[in-house]
Amino acid sequence: MNINRLTLVGVIALLSMVSCNKEQKKETAEVIKIPGIVTENMDTSINPKDDFYNYVNGNWVKNSTIPDDESRWSGFTILRKETRKDLLSIVESAIDQDNYKEGSDQKKALLVFETKLDTASRNKAGIDPLKPLLEAIDGIKNIDDMQTIIAKTVGVSDPFFGLGSGPDLNDSSMNIAWIGPGGLGLPDRDYYLLEDEKSKERREQYVAHITRMLQFLGDNEAKANKDAKMILALETKLAEPRLNKVERRDARNYNNPRSVSQINKMTPIINWQKFIDDLIVKKDLDTIIVAQPKYMKSLQSILSKISISDIKTMMRWSTLNNAAGYLTADIEKANWDFYSKNTVWRKGAKTR
Repeated sequence: MNINRLTLVGVIALLSMVSCNKEQKKETAEVIKIPGIVTENMDTSINPKDDFYNYVNGNWVKNSTIPDDESRWSGFTILRKETRKDLLSIVESAIDQDNYKEGSDQKKALLVFETKLDTASRNKAGIDPLKPLLEAIDGIKNIDDMQTIIAKTVGVSDPFFGLGSGPDLNDSSMNIAWIGPGGLGLPDRDYYLLEDEKSKERREQYVAHITRMLQFLGDNEAKANKDAKMILALETKLAEPRLNKVERRDARNYNNPRSVSQINKMTPIINWQKFIDDLIVKKDLDTIIVAQPKYMKSLQSILSKISISDIKTMMRWSTLNNAAGYLTADIEKANWDFYSKNTVWRKGAKTR
Protein backbone atom coordinates (compact mmCIF):
# COMPACT_ATOMS: atom_id res chain seq x y z
CA MET A 1 0.00 0.00 0.00
CA ASN A 2 2.83 2.37 0.77
CA ILE A 3 4.35 1.56 -2.63
CA ASN A 4 1.02 2.29 -4.31
CA ARG A 5 0.81 5.64 -2.52
CA LEU A 6 4.32 6.59 -3.61
CA THR A 7 3.58 5.42 -7.15
CA LEU A 8 0.46 7.57 -7.33
CA VAL A 9 2.27 10.69 -6.13
CA GLY A 10 5.19 10.09 -8.47
CA VAL A 11 3.06 9.43 -11.52
CA ILE A 12 0.83 12.41 -10.85
CA ALA A 13 4.06 14.37 -11.13
CA LEU A 14 4.64 12.71 -14.53
CA LEU A 15 1.11 13.58 -15.60
CA SER A 16 1.74 17.15 -14.45
CA MET A 17 4.87 17.42 -16.58
CA VAL A 18 3.01 16.10 -19.61
CA SER A 19 0.27 18.66 -19.01
CA CYS A 20 2.79 21.47 -18.51
CA ASN A 21 4.64 20.55 -21.70
CA LYS A 22 1.42 20.76 -23.67
CA GLU A 23 0.57 24.12 -22.13
CA GLN A 24 4.01 25.47 -22.89
CA LYS A 25 3.42 24.80 -26.59
CA LYS A 26 0.39 27.08 -26.58
CA GLU A 27 0.98 30.72 -27.32
CA THR A 28 -0.34 32.97 -24.57
CA ALA A 29 -1.16 36.63 -25.03
CA GLU A 30 -0.10 37.57 -21.53
CA VAL A 31 1.54 36.11 -18.46
CA ILE A 32 -0.28 36.42 -15.16
CA LYS A 33 2.16 37.10 -12.35
CA ILE A 34 1.11 36.15 -8.83
CA PRO A 35 3.23 37.77 -6.09
CA GLY A 36 4.87 35.49 -3.56
CA ILE A 37 4.09 37.92 -0.74
CA VAL A 38 0.57 39.34 -0.39
CA THR A 39 1.11 42.66 1.32
CA GLU A 40 -2.61 43.03 2.08
CA ASN A 41 -2.23 40.24 4.64
CA MET A 42 0.35 42.25 6.58
CA ASP A 43 -0.42 44.65 9.42
CA THR A 44 2.17 47.34 8.84
CA SER A 45 0.85 49.37 11.78
CA ILE A 46 2.78 46.92 13.99
CA ASN A 47 6.49 47.35 14.54
CA PRO A 48 8.13 44.14 13.22
CA LYS A 49 10.75 44.41 15.97
CA ASP A 50 7.97 44.13 18.57
CA ASP A 51 5.73 41.48 16.96
CA PHE A 52 7.02 40.09 13.67
CA TYR A 53 4.34 37.38 13.43
CA ASN A 54 1.43 39.83 13.46
CA TYR A 55 3.34 42.31 11.34
CA VAL A 56 3.46 39.66 8.61
CA ASN A 57 0.09 37.94 9.24
CA GLY A 58 -2.01 40.40 11.23
CA ASN A 59 -4.59 41.39 8.61
CA TRP A 60 -4.96 37.81 7.39
CA VAL A 61 -5.70 36.63 10.95
CA LYS A 62 -8.24 39.44 11.47
CA ASN A 63 -10.06 38.83 8.20
CA SER A 64 -9.98 35.02 7.96
CA THR A 65 -12.65 32.69 9.30
CA ILE A 66 -12.20 28.97 9.98
CA PRO A 67 -14.62 27.10 7.67
CA ASP A 68 -17.28 25.03 9.42
CA ASP A 69 -15.84 21.77 8.08
CA GLU A 70 -12.29 22.49 9.30
CA SER A 71 -10.78 22.15 12.80
CA ARG A 72 -8.06 24.69 12.00
CA TRP A 73 -7.12 27.08 9.21
CA SER A 74 -3.82 28.47 7.96
CA GLY A 75 -1.92 29.35 4.82
CA PHE A 76 -0.55 25.80 4.70
CA THR A 77 -4.10 24.39 4.95
CA ILE A 78 -5.12 26.52 1.98
CA LEU A 79 -2.01 25.45 0.06
CA ARG A 80 -2.76 21.78 0.76
CA LYS A 81 -6.38 22.12 -0.39
CA GLU A 82 -5.40 23.98 -3.57
CA THR A 83 -2.70 21.42 -4.33
CA ARG A 84 -5.18 18.57 -3.92
CA LYS A 85 -7.60 20.39 -6.22
CA ASP A 86 -4.87 20.77 -8.86
CA LEU A 87 -3.88 17.09 -8.56
CA LEU A 88 -7.50 16.00 -8.88
CA SER A 89 -7.88 18.14 -12.00
CA ILE A 90 -4.79 16.51 -13.53
CA VAL A 91 -6.06 13.00 -12.76
CA GLU A 92 -9.58 13.72 -14.02
CA SER A 93 -8.14 15.14 -17.25
CA ALA A 94 -5.99 12.01 -17.68
CA ILE A 95 -9.03 9.78 -17.11
CA ASP A 96 -11.06 11.71 -19.71
CA GLN A 97 -8.27 11.45 -22.30
CA ASP A 98 -7.68 7.74 -21.52
CA ASN A 99 -4.77 7.55 -23.95
CA TYR A 100 -2.13 5.89 -21.78
CA LYS A 101 -0.73 2.48 -22.70
CA GLU A 102 -1.53 -0.55 -20.56
CA GLY A 103 1.34 -1.14 -18.15
CA SER A 104 2.62 2.43 -18.30
CA ASP A 105 3.29 4.31 -15.08
CA GLN A 106 0.50 6.76 -15.88
CA LYS A 107 -2.02 3.95 -16.42
CA LYS A 108 -0.96 2.29 -13.16
CA ALA A 109 -1.43 5.58 -11.30
CA LEU A 110 -4.97 5.96 -12.64
CA LEU A 111 -5.78 2.37 -11.60
CA VAL A 112 -4.54 3.07 -8.07
CA PHE A 113 -6.65 6.24 -7.96
CA GLU A 114 -9.77 4.40 -9.12
CA THR A 115 -9.11 1.58 -6.65
CA LYS A 116 -8.96 4.07 -3.76
CA LEU A 117 -12.34 5.46 -4.78
CA ASP A 118 -13.92 2.00 -5.15
CA THR A 119 -15.30 1.80 -1.61
CA ALA A 120 -17.64 -1.06 -2.56
CA SER A 121 -14.69 -3.33 -3.38
CA ARG A 122 -12.74 -2.08 -0.36
CA ASN A 123 -15.65 -2.85 1.95
CA LYS A 124 -16.02 -6.31 0.41
CA ALA A 125 -12.29 -7.03 0.84
CA GLY A 126 -12.32 -6.00 4.49
CA ILE A 127 -8.89 -6.60 6.04
CA ASP A 128 -7.99 -9.31 3.51
CA PRO A 129 -5.28 -7.13 1.91
CA LEU A 130 -3.48 -7.05 5.27
CA LYS A 131 -3.75 -10.73 6.09
CA PRO A 132 -0.52 -11.94 4.41
CA LEU A 133 1.50 -9.33 6.30
CA LEU A 134 -0.35 -9.93 9.58
CA GLU A 135 0.33 -13.66 9.22
CA ALA A 136 4.02 -12.95 8.59
CA ILE A 137 4.13 -10.78 11.71
CA ASP A 138 2.41 -13.51 13.71
CA GLY A 139 5.15 -15.90 12.59
CA ILE A 140 7.98 -13.76 14.02
CA LYS A 141 10.14 -15.83 16.37
CA ASN A 142 13.13 -13.54 16.94
CA ILE A 143 14.69 -10.15 16.16
CA ASP A 144 16.07 -11.42 12.83
CA ASP A 145 12.54 -12.26 11.70
CA MET A 146 11.35 -8.84 12.86
CA GLN A 147 13.98 -6.90 10.92
CA THR A 148 13.37 -8.94 7.77
CA ILE A 149 9.69 -7.99 7.77
CA ILE A 150 10.53 -4.33 8.43
CA ALA A 151 12.94 -4.39 5.47
CA LYS A 152 10.45 -6.02 3.11
CA THR A 153 7.52 -3.71 4.04
CA VAL A 154 9.21 -0.31 4.09
CA GLY A 155 6.96 2.33 5.63
CA VAL A 156 4.19 -0.09 6.64
CA SER A 157 5.35 -2.05 9.70
CA ASP A 158 8.19 0.12 10.99
CA PRO A 159 7.55 1.26 14.59
CA PHE A 160 11.19 0.75 15.67
CA PHE A 161 13.52 2.00 12.93
CA GLY A 162 13.82 2.49 9.20
CA LEU A 163 16.41 3.02 6.49
CA GLY A 164 15.87 5.21 3.45
CA SER A 165 17.63 7.70 1.20
CA GLY A 166 17.83 11.46 1.43
CA PRO A 167 20.09 14.45 0.74
CA ASP A 168 23.65 14.23 2.00
CA LEU A 169 24.02 17.06 4.50
CA ASN A 170 27.70 17.32 3.58
CA ASP A 171 27.27 17.21 -0.20
CA SER A 172 23.98 18.50 -1.60
CA SER A 173 24.76 17.10 -5.06
CA MET A 174 24.05 13.54 -3.94
CA ASN A 175 21.72 11.41 -1.85
CA ILE A 176 22.85 9.15 0.97
CA ALA A 177 21.38 6.37 3.12
CA TRP A 178 19.74 7.45 6.38
CA ILE A 179 18.78 5.42 9.45
CA GLY A 180 16.25 6.88 11.86
CA PRO A 181 13.47 6.11 14.34
CA GLY A 182 10.31 4.40 13.17
CA GLY A 183 6.91 6.05 13.12
CA LEU A 184 4.65 6.22 16.19
CA GLY A 185 0.95 6.99 16.47
CA LEU A 186 1.08 10.39 18.18
CA PRO A 187 2.56 13.37 16.34
CA ASP A 188 5.20 14.60 18.75
CA ARG A 189 7.48 13.39 21.55
CA ASP A 190 5.78 15.75 24.02
CA TYR A 191 2.42 14.04 23.55
CA TYR A 192 3.90 11.02 25.31
CA LEU A 193 5.87 12.77 28.05
CA LEU A 194 4.02 15.89 29.22
CA GLU A 195 2.05 15.44 32.45
CA ASP A 196 -0.51 18.25 32.15
CA GLU A 197 -4.18 17.25 32.15
CA LYS A 198 -4.67 17.86 28.42
CA SER A 199 -1.75 15.58 27.53
CA LYS A 200 -3.05 12.86 29.82
CA GLU A 201 -6.49 13.17 28.23
CA ARG A 202 -5.00 12.83 24.74
CA ARG A 203 -3.16 9.66 25.73
CA GLU A 204 -6.41 8.23 27.11
CA GLN A 205 -8.10 9.08 23.80
CA TYR A 206 -5.24 7.38 21.95
CA VAL A 207 -5.68 4.18 23.99
CA ALA A 208 -9.42 4.26 23.26
CA HIS A 209 -8.68 4.75 19.56
CA ILE A 210 -6.26 1.81 19.39
CA THR A 211 -8.80 -0.32 21.27
CA ARG A 212 -11.46 0.56 18.70
CA MET A 213 -9.15 -0.07 15.75
CA LEU A 214 -7.77 -3.45 16.89
CA GLN A 215 -11.31 -4.80 17.05
CA PHE A 216 -11.46 -4.41 13.25
CA LEU A 217 -8.80 -7.14 13.18
CA GLY A 218 -11.09 -9.47 15.14
CA ASP A 219 -9.82 -8.84 18.68
CA ASN A 220 -12.36 -8.70 21.49
CA GLU A 221 -12.59 -5.42 23.41
CA ALA A 222 -10.77 -6.67 26.51
CA LYS A 223 -7.76 -7.94 24.55
CA ALA A 224 -7.73 -4.84 22.35
CA ASN A 225 -7.69 -2.55 25.39
CA LYS A 226 -4.92 -4.52 27.09
CA ASP A 227 -2.81 -4.36 23.93
CA ALA A 228 -3.57 -0.66 23.50
CA LYS A 229 -2.20 0.12 26.96
CA MET A 230 0.95 -1.88 26.21
CA ILE A 231 1.38 -0.07 22.89
CA LEU A 232 1.16 3.34 24.57
CA ALA A 233 3.70 2.29 27.22
CA LEU A 234 6.12 0.97 24.59
CA GLU A 235 5.67 3.99 22.31
CA THR A 236 6.44 6.21 25.31
CA LYS A 237 9.75 4.38 25.79
CA LEU A 238 10.49 4.80 22.09
CA ALA A 239 9.58 8.50 22.20
CA GLU A 240 11.67 9.52 25.21
CA PRO A 241 15.18 9.25 23.66
CA ARG A 242 14.21 11.11 20.47
CA LEU A 243 15.12 14.70 19.70
CA ASN A 244 12.69 17.24 21.11
CA LYS A 245 10.97 19.86 18.95
CA VAL A 246 13.73 22.44 19.36
CA GLU A 247 16.51 19.95 18.62
CA ARG A 248 14.70 18.70 15.52
CA ARG A 249 14.77 22.19 13.99
CA ASP A 250 18.58 22.17 13.88
CA ALA A 251 19.74 20.12 10.88
CA ARG A 252 23.19 19.81 12.41
CA ASN A 253 21.75 17.41 14.98
CA TYR A 254 20.98 14.94 12.18
CA ASN A 255 24.41 15.05 10.58
CA ASN A 256 25.95 11.92 12.09
CA PRO A 257 27.64 9.88 9.35
CA ARG A 258 28.65 6.39 10.45
CA SER A 259 29.99 3.22 8.87
CA VAL A 260 27.99 0.00 9.02
CA SER A 261 30.46 -1.39 11.56
CA GLN A 262 29.95 1.65 13.78
CA ILE A 263 26.17 1.25 13.58
CA ASN A 264 26.58 -2.43 14.51
CA LYS A 265 28.34 -1.32 17.71
CA MET A 266 25.60 1.23 18.39
CA THR A 267 22.69 -1.23 18.07
CA PRO A 268 24.21 -4.73 17.87
CA ILE A 269 20.88 -6.47 18.42
CA ILE A 270 20.11 -5.64 14.78
CA ASN A 271 22.12 -7.38 12.07
CA TRP A 272 22.54 -4.27 9.96
CA GLN A 273 24.25 -5.90 7.02
CA LYS A 274 21.44 -8.45 6.81
CA PHE A 275 18.90 -5.64 7.05
CA ILE A 276 20.59 -3.79 4.17
CA ASP A 277 20.69 -7.01 2.14
CA ASP A 278 16.99 -7.62 2.81
CA LEU A 279 16.29 -4.15 1.42
CA ILE A 280 18.02 -5.34 -1.78
CA VAL A 281 20.45 -2.41 -1.76
CA LYS A 282 22.63 -3.14 -4.79
CA LYS A 283 25.66 -1.05 -3.84
CA ASP A 284 27.87 -1.24 -0.77
CA LEU A 285 27.03 1.43 1.78
CA ASP A 286 30.29 2.80 3.10
CA THR A 287 28.56 5.65 4.98
CA ILE A 288 25.09 6.00 6.50
CA ILE A 289 23.71 9.05 8.29
CA VAL A 290 22.30 8.13 11.69
CA ALA A 291 19.64 10.78 12.26
CA GLN A 292 19.36 10.22 16.03
CA PRO A 293 22.27 8.32 17.62
CA LYS A 294 20.84 8.61 21.14
CA TYR A 295 17.68 6.90 19.99
CA MET A 296 19.56 4.11 18.22
CA LYS A 297 21.60 3.42 21.37
CA SER A 298 18.44 3.35 23.48
CA LEU A 299 16.79 1.03 20.98
CA GLN A 300 19.39 -1.60 21.88
CA SER A 301 18.16 -1.65 25.48
CA ILE A 302 14.47 -1.51 24.54
CA LEU A 303 14.63 -4.40 22.07
CA SER A 304 16.75 -6.45 24.47
CA LYS A 305 14.05 -6.28 27.16
CA ILE A 306 10.82 -6.41 25.17
CA SER A 307 9.09 -9.74 24.54
CA ILE A 308 8.62 -11.09 21.02
CA SER A 309 4.89 -11.10 21.72
CA ASP A 310 4.89 -7.34 22.39
CA ILE A 311 7.02 -6.73 19.30
CA LYS A 312 4.43 -8.55 17.19
CA THR A 313 1.59 -6.59 18.80
CA MET A 314 3.39 -3.32 18.11
CA MET A 315 4.04 -4.20 14.47
CA ARG A 316 0.47 -5.40 14.05
CA TRP A 317 -0.81 -2.02 15.23
CA SER A 318 1.69 -0.12 13.06
CA THR A 319 0.53 -2.07 10.00
CA LEU A 320 -3.15 -1.34 10.63
CA ASN A 321 -2.53 2.31 11.50
CA ASN A 322 -0.52 2.97 8.34
CA ALA A 323 -3.03 1.17 6.11
CA ALA A 324 -6.25 2.47 7.68
CA GLY A 325 -6.98 4.98 4.92
CA TYR A 326 -6.93 2.23 2.29
CA LEU A 327 -9.24 -0.32 3.89
CA THR A 328 -13.01 -0.33 4.52
CA ALA A 329 -15.02 2.86 4.86
CA ASP A 330 -15.62 2.06 8.55
CA ILE A 331 -11.90 1.69 9.26
CA GLU A 332 -11.09 4.84 7.31
CA LYS A 333 -13.84 6.72 9.20
CA ALA A 334 -12.58 5.52 12.60
CA ASN A 335 -9.07 6.65 11.66
CA TRP A 336 -10.40 10.05 10.55
CA ASP A 337 -12.47 10.45 13.71
CA PHE A 338 -9.35 10.30 15.85
CA TYR A 339 -6.74 12.04 13.73
CA SER A 340 -8.81 14.75 12.04
CA LYS A 341 -12.28 15.28 13.48
CA ASN A 342 -11.92 16.64 17.00
CA THR A 343 -8.20 16.74 17.64
CA VAL A 344 -5.31 19.17 17.14
CA TRP A 345 -3.02 16.70 15.38
CA ARG A 346 -2.75 15.37 11.88
CA LYS A 347 -1.96 11.79 10.89
CA GLY A 348 0.74 12.92 8.51
CA ALA A 349 2.81 14.38 11.35
CA LYS A 350 4.11 11.20 12.88
CA THR A 351 6.70 11.12 15.60
CA ARG A 352 10.14 10.65 14.07
